[in-house]
Amino acid sequence: MSMNVSRWVVPAVGFVIGLLVAAAMLGGKATPFQAAVGFAIVAAYAIGLRFLQTRSETASLLSGLPVDERWEAINANALSLAAQVLAVILLVVFLVTQFRGGDATPYALLGAAFAVAYIGGIVWYRWRQ
Repeated sequence: MSMNVSRWVVPAVGFVIGLLVAAAMLGGKATPFQAAVGFAIVAAYAIGLRFLQTRSETASLLSGLPVDERWEAINANALSLAAQVLAVILLVVFLVTQFRGGDATPYALLGAAFAVAYIGGIVWYRWRQ
C-alpha cells in the first residue's frame, strides 16, 4: 500500500510545480497558452517518470525509488557530482558578476543556502548514526 502511495508522489509534486510555473509565467506577462505549455512540460515529465518507474531503472531512480543498493550508490554519486558542479557554477557566476560591478547578492545568498544545507546535512546524518 505505501509503495503505491509513494509512486504517485512524483506526479503530484510535478503537478504542483507545473501550476507554480504556469502562475509565475502568467505573472510575468506570458499568454495563457504559454503558461499552459509550461505546465504541460512539467506535468508530462512527472507522468512519464511515473509510467516508466517499473520499466526503467533510471526512471525509478529519478522518481526516488532506486531498485537496489547499486542504484542507491549511483544516485548518491550523481547527487554528489551535481552538488559539486552547482557549487562551482555559483562561485564562478558570483565572481564574474562581482568583477563586472553587478549585484552578486543573489548568488551569495544561494551559495550560503547551499553551504548551510550541506553542513546541516552532514550534522543531521552524523547525528542519526
